[in-house]
Amino acid sequence: MKKIIKLGMAALTALTMAGCSSESEDVKTITVGISPDYAPYESENKKGDIVGFDPDMMKCFEEYLSDEEGVTYKLEMKKMDFDNIITQLQGDQIDVGISGFTYDSKRKVEWSDPYLGSSQVAVIPKDSDITSTADLEGKSLVAQTGATGEAAAKEVKDAKVTGLKNVQDIMNALSANQYDAAIVDLGVAKNYVKSGEFKMLDESLMDEQNYIIAKKGNTDMIKKMNTCIKKFLASDDYAKLCKKYDLSPLETK
Repeated sequence: MKKIIKLGMAALTALTMAGCSSESEDVKTITVGISPDYAPYESENKKGDIVGFDPDMMKCFEEYLSDEEGVTYKLEMKKMDFDNIITQLQGDQIDVGISGFTYDSKRKVEWSDPYLGSSQVAVIPKDSDITSTADLEGKSLVAQTGATGEAAAKEVKDAKVTGLKNVQDIMNALSANQYDAAIVDLGVAKNYVKSGEFKMLDESLMDEQNYIIAKKGNTDMIKKMNTCIKKFLASDDYAKLCKKYDLSPLETK
């Protein structure tokens, strides 16, 4: 009896190993560079999982690509600082970058079609006497290093601009009154205003859209992303996720 059980277990093990081997050959992995300090686009929950609009969108993309090509796709998130994503793309360490990227001609990358509307706005402490973007002139401003918010801040007349890598560090510094205002993405601003510690100026410093990026020359990857974006924008999931995360749907003509 034991011998029969052992033979059965051996056969089961062989089948299991064969199944794993077959699965690994059929799965195509796309590595995604992501900076999870940018809620509601992406952040880490208490378990250390990366959550938010972009990760949820990537799950939809897995389905689209798998259905399109008849092969199982996995989009694997790789956590890194925002200003390292382009470097990692250039070094072939990741396939795409997604972290609320907005168009900047200085970034030598391939750009997907846009998938969200966006803008750069000023967030201030709740007790601040700043009431308009004109009041930002000559003030101390903080923004994320390498982000378009930093470029928008530098356009403010006589402003003293500091760049920090992490948005959480930016908002902690603003909460401690180390700066007069933070220049961040509208979706991020709304997320922090909900805490009650901050308020947001109504005027936009820069109107933008969000994109996925790939290494310069990797047009095949961008074509895959654009195919997915087109399906995503036409899906019910798009409207649901925009509402869930309070982000601006792309305006279509």
